[in-house]
Amino acid sequence: MSELDDWEFAGDDDAKMTIRAAVRYLIRGATDGVRGDIVQEIISIVRQAVHDLPDQPDPFDDQAPGG
Repeated sequence: MSELDDWEFAGDDDAKMTIRAAVRYLIRGATDGVRGDIVQEIISIVRQAVHDLPDQPDPFDDQAPGG
């Protein structure tokens, strides 16, 4: 993640509102099947953002066999 990706938010609620607005923007006008693909891409972006944080475990990794 580049320095340009870092944003200053007024707090958690501000950050969540921005995420919600971005998700609505991405799925606007998409059909159900395409929405599922977009949601999967969003999940991938979130995983990558978490992975890019220094010394942070992946909160989606439940340590169960099979990933």
